[in-house]
Amino acid sequence: MDAPISNSLRTTFLVHLIVALILGAALFLIPGRTLTLLGWVDEWVQLPESELSIPGGTFVDGVITRVLGAALLALGFASYLGWRASRREQVNLLVQVELVFCVLGIIAILIGLFTMGRAMPVIGWILAAILAVFAVAWGLALRR
Repeated sequence: MDAPISNSLRTTFLVHLIVALILGAALFLIPGRTLTLLGWVDEWVQLPESELSIPGGTFVDGVITRVLGAALLALGFASYLGWRASRREQVNLLVQVELVFCVLGIIAILIGLFTMGRAMPVIGWILAAILAVFAVAWGLALRR
C-alpha cells in the first residue's frame, strides 16, 4: 500500500504551480516584454556606429521564448495534478521529471554564464537559485 502525499510535497507542488504559471504565462503571451522587464534584454540597444537605438525586445526570439513558456505552463499543470493527487504512487514519476528539469535548467544557466560574452543578468542568478531550491525540494521528496 502506498503512502499519502506529505504536506511538504503538496506545498512544493502548489508553490511550483504558482511560479510556473506566472513566469510561463508571461513568457508565452508577451515574450519580448517579459525578458525586457526581467532585465534579460536591454530596454533599448544602441546600433553599432550609429546614433539610432532600437527596442531590445527586437532581439528576442519569440518562438523559442514561447516554447519555454509553454514548457513552464505544462510543468505548472503537472504540479497542479500532483497537488490534487492523494497517493505518493501517483506522483513519483512527476517528481522525477521536475527534478530533471530543474537540474538541466541550472546546467543551462551555468553554460550560459560562460558563453554569453557578457555578465549574467541578475535574473539569471535568481532563476538559478529558484531552480536550485526546487531541485533540492524534489530531491528530498524522492528520498522520502
